[in-house]
Amino acid sequence: MAAGAWLRFWQLDIQILLDDEWHALHRLMQAGYAEIFLSFGHADYSIPLTLLFRGLADSIGLAEWQMRFLPMIFGLAAIVIVPALLRPWLRSAERLSLGALIAISPLLIHFSRFVRPYALVVLLGFAAIILLWQWWRHGGRSRAIGFFLCAVTAAWLHPLTALYTGTALTWFAVAGIHRWRRGGGSRPFWSVMILGGLTTAACSALILPPLLADTASIAVKAGKHSIELHTLSRTWEMVLGIGSPWLAAALAVPVIVGARILWLRDRSFLCFWLVLTLVAGVIIQILGPEWVRNALVLVRYTVISMPLILALLAIGLVRIVTLAITRLRGEPAWAKAVCVSAVAGLYLAGPLPATYSGVNQFTNSVRYQIDYNFERSIFNSIMTPLEVPAFYHEMADAPGQWRLIEAAWHFETHFTPISEYQRSHQLPIHIGMISGLCTDWTWGELQPESEFEIELGRFVFLEDVLEAEDGINRFVVFPLSNPFEHERRSLPDLQPCIDAFSDRFGPPWHESEDFVVFRIPASDPERDS
Repeated sequence: MAAGAWLRFWQLDIQILLDDEWHALHRLMQAGYAEIFLSFGHADYSIPLTLLFRGLADSIGLAEWQMRFLPMIFGLAAIVIVPALLRPWLRSAERLSLGALIAISPLLIHFSRFVRPYALVVLLGFAAIILLWQWWRHGGRSRAIGFFLCAVTAAWLHPLTALYTGTALTWFAVAGIHRWRRGGGSRPFWSVMILGGLTTAACSALILPPLLADTASIAVKAGKHSIELHTLSRTWEMVLGIGSPWLAAALAVPVIVGARILWLRDRSFLCFWLVLTLVAGVIIQILGPEWVRNALVLVRYTVISMPLILALLAIGLVRIVTLAITRLRGEPAWAKAVCVSAVAGLYLAGPLPATYSGVNQFTNSVRYQIDYNFERSIFNSIMTPLEVPAFYHEMADAPGQWRLIEAAWHFETHFTPISEYQRSHQLPIHIGMISGLCTDWTWGELQPESEFEIELGRFVFLEDVLEAEDGINRFVVFPLSNPFEHERRSLPDLQPCIDAFSDRFGPPWHESEDFVVFRIPASDPERDS
């Protein structure tokens, strides 16, 4: 828990809201509650989270910590709850190893820090399936209620989770028919049908209205891409938390060992999960959602299976280590130390040491998440080599405390170089919003003079910088061009902003064909070193 919490909270206070995290904000600023409820949108946003954020923005105010709260809580809870849910199948050392694997999983850490529903879906979806299995085996109204609540909530958060719950209910309906035919009575079958009917009705009440009211949003994203061979191999790496195909192949050994052991303990349970994963994958392939050829997208859609794969890895790891210690006639207590070392080795072999090196406010960006082998990643070829302008190093060497404001940006981080620049200059960044000064409003910014109360800690309106007298030294950077040829959306004309800053603070500190930079000392001269 300590390691998992540290990895999830690392520099969280300075992370910049980016990429898909903006989908909900864009929607709530442009649509009312009914419109949010009745559309998934062209850029997929989670309807319940967007409604929650809209409600907070309309009332007590919406801050970043509120947006990150639920993913973080569910991400931390998974470290304890997932092993506990698997208690009937995993022994103590295996559950402890599973908790450790969840704690250091780069993907699950990312989901815990990301303002999207995936961390919630991992726990709720997995819990729903386990509760349904336990209810079928042992009964209990509380298990049925728990399944219903978890399954419906997960489906509303991310509709593709219904593939898992629907397949699971079908599995037990077939099992009920089989038991009925063998003289076990019809009650189990009808119990599944009632629970399944209620779950389907509740899910339909939440999912069908936006599905039917805005079919265009679904149609434009379906039938676009397919799962390819490299998608499956990269998905396997991502689930294991490493970026090496050779290490991924080696780690298949303990996973297979774990699958063999689980087969001997409860073969029907293992087959059940294999069917769930296979059916979900096949249906996703048939649907052909946009970008599913990228491993990160496929993982998001099938993430409910991830805890079981990590459980198999934990079982196999403990068995292999225990056998090795026994063969070498070592002390049994050494097995724990070896398991800890193996988990630590996985952490070191993964992307986190590089991602967490120095100041990095863009850990959730596709730059770090789409492929854990950064050299192999498509974004390595399109974002590097990138020459860092010399003035960034001059700013970094400036005496005193200075705030760097990057004015005008793309919230899609693969369209902006500032994350790559930060890898070199290591200065903490604020985003300067140009809305209200250069333009009425643009994507990736809050609306100026809005009716909503939204507070983003690492964003500042340039209008406020013009009026500020708060004792803060600032550098404000205006980019006049973009070094990336793949940029698809140009920024508004920045000249009105530059003119306003020149009128207020005098000539720029740096001016070139590609950049205009203003050096704005603090209003208190004693603070300007």
